[in-house]
Amino acid sequence: MTVQTRPPALLPGIPVAGLHAAPPPHQLLERGTLLLSNATPGTTVGLEDHQRFWGPLPAAQLADLIAAAERTALAGAGGAGFPTARKLQSMVGTRTGPVIVNGSEGESASGKDTVLLTHVPHLVLDAAVMTARALDTRSVVVRIPAARSAVIDVVRAAIDERDDRGIRVSVSPGEDTFIAGEASAVISSLQGGAAAPATLGKPPTMRSGLRSRPVLLSNVETFARLAVAVRGHWDSSSLLTVSGAVTESGVLEVAASTALGHILQRAGSDLDLAALITGGWHGTWLPVTPTTLSTPANRDALGGIGGHWGAGALIAIPKDPCPVEVLHAITGYLVGEGARQCAPCILGLDAARQDLLIGAPVTDRVQGRGLCAHPTASIAAMRSGQALLAEELAKHAAGRCGAREQGVLT
Repeated sequence: MTVQTRPPALLPGIPVAGLHAAPPPHQLLERGTLLLSNATPGTTVGLEDHQRFWGPLPAAQLADLIAAAERTALAGAGGAGFPTARKLQSMVGTRTGPVIVNGSEGESASGKDTVLLTHVPHLVLDAAVMTARALDTRSVVVRIPAARSAVIDVVRAAIDERDDRGIRVSVSPGEDTFIAGEASAVISSLQGGAAAPATLGKPPTMRSGLRSRPVLLSNVETFARLAVAVRGHWDSSSLLTVSGAVTESGVLEVAASTALGHILQRAGSDLDLAALITGGWHGTWLPVTPTTLSTPANRDALGGIGGHWGAGALIAIPKDPCPVEVLHAITGYLVGEGARQCAPCILGLDAARQDLLIGAPVTDRVQGRGLCAHPTASIAAMRSGQALLAEELAKHAAGRCGAREQGVLT
């Protein structure tokens, strides 16, 4: 029988069972294997060191960027996983608006974009500027939450170091909410509207964009990977954020073949866990089994065991506090973070939360019916947690707690 000691905080951004919300996991735990291979925790790589390591900014045409994205099977790294080559291809022949670097990172369990911007900003800016030139547009906008003033300062200092002639690069401070980083929410906010998702369907390049001109919007990590790919580097790596029941929350870049169990142990987990959430708060609850722990940390392998890559977030769920309380806390967070602009969000998510509380199957009536993807993704996350914790939820519905009965809780 294992009795665990409770930490003072557990979930980034979410209080649970009397524990404070943990701070965002925005620290680099160790030097990376590709994107962060010249980074040192706590320092920013300046322009001179960046160019010494990676070489000067390549002169790339749009066809070069598309080819590099295709060769590396580059996909969006903000959660949706939309193929970058297709996004670039959709811009051919358009009169393009600004290139938008999305550093919103509204997922509180993710810190990778913040780590990239604070440690290797020039890698991100290289790709954004190359893309702007290839699209014959004159503007790059980096969206960062206003609350992350230190990150904004680093990126502005990096912009001042550069001489990107003909391209105006600027930082746009934005909102810091769970849904504010969704592509249409970023575009809406940049136009002075609410930072709320607009519609399902077309990728952001094909929306009306800014001032009725289509824009290319991609995640910080996507731009960093494009900058490496166009320079001819094909080594695969995975950028993950680990949080929850670990002694060191933060970001690791590892070889894509690295086992999930090794990553958790590097972050200080003893692997005596109730569950592992993969992908972030919209992700999948997985059992902590030898199969899970030996699975390589990459999108395809994780999908092969039913996991979700999302924003590359791994959240270790302990046995104390009770995992049912953790599930309820996350569910409450997702309900509260909706845009509340359609009935599935306003009514459906709360109804699903009530289903969980009384031990009933979570409703599927919300699936695919929201104005944005948040209701559907939230329901999927709730149902995943409910499926994994079915036995424990049944005990709670009967007024019992299996964790307490087993003497796990302190």
